[in-house]
Amino acid sequence: TPSNPNNNNNNGNDSAKDEDHPFLDRVLRSKEFNALMVILTIYALFGDDIRLAFYELENDQTFYLISTFAMLMFIVEMCLQFYFRVEYRWGFYFVLDILSTVSMIPDTGLLEELMEEMSGGDEATGTMKAGKTSRAGAKAGRVVKIVRLIRFVRIFKLLKIRKQKEDDSEESNEGKTLEDKLQDEPSKVGKKLTELTVRRVIVIVLAMIMLFPFLDDPQSLIGDNPGINSYEVTKLDDLHKLTTVHNTTGNITKEFFKEQVKRFAGNVEKEILYMELYNWDPLITNAWVREETNKHVLYDDTETVFKNYRRSDATTPGGVGSGCAPGSPFTDACDSGVYYNLADLNRDASKFSLLKTIVIVIGLSIAVISFSKDAESLVIEPIERMIKLVKKLADDPLASLYKEKDEEDGHDAFETSLLETTLEKISSLLQVGFGVAGAQIIQSNMSSGGDLDVMIPGKKITAIFGFGIMEEFTNTCSCLEEDMCTYINTIAKIIHDNAVLYHGAPNKNIGSAFLLAWKICEGVLPGLRDLRDAADAPVLPPGKKHELRMNMGVMSKGGAEKERKLPPTEIVEAALVGVLKMRMDVMKANEAGGTLERFKKNEKIVNYYEGRFEVEMGFGLHIGWAIEGAIGSNYKIDASYLSPNVNMAARLEAATHQFGTPLLLSGPFCEELGRDAKAMCRKIDVVTVKGSQIPLELWTCDVTDLDAEAVAAITPRCDDGTQLPLDMTRLGPAIQRSVPEGFGQVFGEGVEMYIAGDWAGAKAKVEQALSMRGGKDGPCDSL
Repeated sequence: TPSNPNNNNNNGNDSAKDEDHPFLDRVLRSKEFNALMVILTIYALFGDDIRLAFYELENDQTFYLISTFAMLMFIVEMCLQFYFRVEYRWGFYFVLDILSTVSMIPDTGLLEELMEEMSGGDEATGTMKAGKTSRAGAKAGRVVKIVRLIRFVRIFKLLKIRKQKEDDSEESNEGKTLEDKLQDEPSKVGKKLTELTVRRVIVIVLAMIMLFPFLDDPQSLIGDNPGINSYEVTKLDDLHKLTTVHNTTGNITKEFFKEQVKRFAGNVEKEILYMELYNWDPLITNAWVREETNKHVLYDDTETVFKNYRRSDATTPGGVGSGCAPGSPFTDACDSGVYYNLADLNRDASKFSLLKTIVIVIGLSIAVISFSKDAESLVIEPIERMIKLVKKLADDPLASLYKEKDEEDGHDAFETSLLETTLEKISSLLQVGFGVAGAQIIQSNMSSGGDLDVMIPGKKITAIFGFGIMEEFTNTCSCLEEDMCTYINTIAKIIHDNAVLYHGAPNKNIGSAFLLAWKICEGVLPGLRDLRDAADAPVLPPGKKHELRMNMGVMSKGGAEKERKLPPTEIVEAALVGVLKMRMDVMKANEAGGTLERFKKNEKIVNYYEGRFEVEMGFGLHIGWAIEGAIGSNYKIDASYLSPNVNMAARLEAATHQFGTPLLLSGPFCEELGRDAKAMCRKIDVVTVKGSQIPLELWTCDVTDLDAEAVAAITPRCDDGTQLPLDMTRLGPAIQRSVPEGFGQVFGEGVEMYIAGDWAGAKAKVEQALSMRGGKDGPCDSL
């Protein structure tokens, strides 16, 4: 968090700065600039080690220039971040950026040049000091540069968070209030996160402690003169003393001294680049060394040495002794000394340093990812899923909210999981409670902020309305008592399952009654006659009706996984078949082993009905317009349909008792059926109803067979996850096989005579039809 306490004021200043300098702000936000900083960050981590490990002296200036450019760009980025980002100023990452940028100074070559200037005219002394300082600075720089690893690991995450904040900042700051803070004990999620964090920190620290000794720079184990062993120091001192204190009498011969020099050259592990012994010409001692071994590359002066080797690669343990030899290239004015070639050791050390940096990067990356994963899985992901659930419900209030759960995630007891599950249940209850008619209420309130608003205007739609009632409800309720809810819900499952399976939707449950709806379109279906129309109202020609309805339809998936578009005729036929399937399932549920058998065997039911109780239902189907919307107040609302057409469906069901049939269909409904579906139905009367100027035809549809063939014909089929249209040519013969041949024609002729007023002819035909059904047919008896 930023250290500046005046965040609100600064935010305003930032906005003004963004407007005053839009170009700089766009540069800071641009993908190109951030990509460049990523590349330079990677170079800052590995560039100097790559230079020492794989390149020669002549390439150093190129690396110095790149490092200088990188450091300048980091400074520019810091300035831009400091100017435009309040949260960055004097914060944690601001300090890290300063340290990591300062750590690049040794990589630019500036330190080495400074040390050369400080050395004055003594070139050799300056060279040695600069080499030591350069190595120390490089090591310190690598340690300090570790802080930039955090930016390297986090940079992509920071870019994502920045973009998300830019997109969501305006919405997230509106309409929010600060609730009272909870004073309870830490949550389970907090405890789990703390536990996982502590565990991972311990593992990572222990891993680094055990691994880093194997990756340490081998030179760092020696001390002040890396890479120089004790023999190479003490033997050089002995050679010096052979020419001074040990030869005061002059007894040490030239041959003996030569033999000692050759032995030193043979035993030294490193390659000698230059050697000078007190009072001896380097050309002579070099010749002795070459006689002993050719493993050393001997130069005649130090100037040539440093033209071919980096100062850090040509290393001396320091001069020994004291004397008066002017111009000696070692520490004191008159010393003996030697330069060793440490290029291979430095190269190996750089490789080890490179490997260590890579290991640190990997380790920190794993740490950040593991820590982030815990927060993601325990907190962020559940919150994101809850947000998606709300958005999904706002986009499609009737969408499926089922979510597959990972049984092994172990997070079910955490608060976030409980909250997520609760939100899913509340959302599902909203869908169940409001249904299709309340979809607009859910969508409107979920997609907008503010208080709950149920006073939403309704909208006009066209739909098929089905009304079903359980018979003998009052008596069964008295007998079943507490089991009555289970009894109703058992039947409701049959009704609702089939309504959804055949592209409809349950709407209201009123004790013994069920209101179902099959929505066709918004507004009025073109060409659909209304019962309130005048008798002489013009009728839309079939061709024009077909043209206007050609592109109309409703998306539905029924009982399948994928949706498809259903034209109006198919929806009307689906409503008919859905009600027929409800009747079939209720009849099957009454059979032995059916879901209603236990209620039939209830002791009070058996006694009251003397063992002859059967669950029966009557249905009415009608098509027409209605107003879809919410009725009620903030205390209680019901989402339903308001229309005389809904009442007509209820009146049709009530008339089933009069006509002795469990299903009555209105004439407007049957007019919308296809030819094969309409052939399954029979007209049984024409009546006038209150409020209608058009006589209403009454139709019914018989179901006489419940065997496997009938069930197979009426059950929808799916292909590739999509529910296929019903095969009406197959359905009629399957469910009406027991209807006597010719019955429909005889009965139809009788009805037409009845309508025309030919009472004698009608009576004869109806009696004939009744005899064909064995004297058992409700519509025949009614006529």
